[in-house]
This record gives sequence, structure tokens and C-alpha cells, in this order.
Amino acid sequence: TYGVFLAEVEVDVETGKTTVLSIKAAGDVGKIGNILAVEGQAYGGISHTIGYALSEDYSDVKRHATLAGAGIPYIKDIPDNIELMFHETYRQQGPFGSSGCSELYQSSSHMAVVNAISDAVGVRVYDLPARPDKVQAALEAKAAGEAGSYTHPTPPTIHPWLTSVVAVALQNTHRA
Repeated sequence: TYGVFLAEVEVDVETGKTTVLSIKAAGDVGKIGNILAVEGQAYGGISHTIGYALSEDYSDVKRHATLAGAGIPYIKDIPDNIELMFHETYRQQGPFGSSGCSELYQSSSHMAVVNAISDAVGVRVYDLPARPDKVQAALEAKAAGEAGSYTHPTPPTIHPWLTSVVAVALQNTHRA
């Protein structure tokens, strides 16, 4: 499964609030057997990742024990302008030539939103979700001539298990 995502956002520089105006997604999910099912997975996954990018936070279990408390986006937070494009490449190993599709849309478009914030106002939020307070802090740091991005106070670390999985995956990668 392969894909690319583009997001258009509007950032209120006074408050840091980010609004997603549009998403364009192109995906190759193998042979499409049921276009409505694939579109449903795409719209749902994109909606989820907008929440992941801007509002969903599960760090405080008591505060985030409900859907509303966790920051799941409301319909008003999802743009009407979502454009889906599909390229079909028959997969020999997939059922009826298909491959997974929900994973593509669940795992990637949040970065398009974060990149669009950076393109719009010149600051990058590394500690997701990019809530208004984090975007505002990055804008204030930029205005004060400090670092051009907002970063988490401690640098992210990669779990040793993940490092070994990536190493094995790279060893098993065949290049043409």
C-alpha cells in the first residue's frame, strides 16, 4: 500500500488554532473490489488522523476517558474538501489482487497537516497533538528570535525494540 497526502490549513496567528481546509490523498491499495468500502476507510482514516494531528491526547487517562475528553474531532473539524485519488496495481499476494487500505489512511495524513502548519506560519510542532497552545508557543518563540520550532523539552527516544525491528526490516529489503 502506497500513498501521498497534501493538506491545506489555516492558522490563526493570534490564538494558534489550526483549521484544516482540505486534504488531497492519492493511494495505491491494489485492485479495488468495492470502491465504497475503500472510500469509507479513507474518509474515516483521514478524519482520525486530523484528530491525531490537532486534538487527540491520551496521556491523562482520567481526563481523556471519554471520546470528547480525548479530543476526537467533531464533524466541524473535518473539511468538506477531501479529494481521494486511487491508482490500482494488482497484487499477486493479496486477496483478489488487493492490499490493505485502512492502514494507509490511518497512519500518514497527520504529517501532511503538521507540514502544512509549518508551511503556513514557519513553525513546526513536534509534540503532537499540535493544539493551539503549542502552535502559539512556537509562534511566540519565532517572534522572540528563538528557535524556529517548538520542540518537546526532552528529545524523543526510539524504543530499542523498534530499532531492532527497523534494522531487520532494512536487512530484508530487496532493491531492484
